[in-house]
Amino acid sequence: MQSIYLGVVGQIASGKGELVECLVKQHGFAAFNLSSILHKVLKDKGIKDFTRADLQDLGDRLRKEEGEGGLAKRAVKELRVTGCALRVVIEGIRNPAEVNYLRTLPNFKLIAVTAKRSVRFKRLLRRAKPWDPKTWREFLVVDRRDKGIGQKKYGQQVGRCLKMSDYQIVNNGSLVALRKKINYLAGNIIVSSQR
Repeated sequence: MQSIYLGVVGQIASGKGELVECLVKQHGFAAFNLSSILHKVLKDKGIKDFTRADLQDLGDRLRKEEGEGGLAKRAVKELRVTGCALRVVIEGIRNPAEVNYLRTLPNFKLIAVTAKRSVRFKRLLRRAKPWDPKTWREFLVVDRRDKGIGQKKYGQQVGRCLKMSDYQIVNNGSLVALRKKINYLAGNIIVSSQR
């Protein structure tokens, strides 16, 4: 059986987490989130209270210092140290250089998850993570930065990454509809990797 590496890129609250959870529970993938690298750096520094902007700033700084693919390189190194599973899904991709680095992995495919802004804002309010924006105005600021508007080359560039995807899932509907799309896509990817 060949290894399969799937990258996941998407706008804030588009459904990336649901995609990853479904791939793990239904299709036997191991999950790795690039944001876990940022959380570990903050934890090592003793920082417990942080905002989404703090995470974005740290990610930008690490990409500037280590190269734009730095987070992806750290992820692959960690995956190799921990003994990589045959099926791995990598979430939290936010820069084209991360995609380019991950494309060096065998059978790597990038899945984009998108949804309308209004739908994503409602989801944010429901999930209520401490670092999530609480108002429409705050959401627009975070969304624009995440997308790459006004950002440096090493910064958040989700908009450019979305254009690099091999597959796209539009997630404006129900959780049931999303899971149906994910299972269909995962089945096709798994079958085609075995040819």
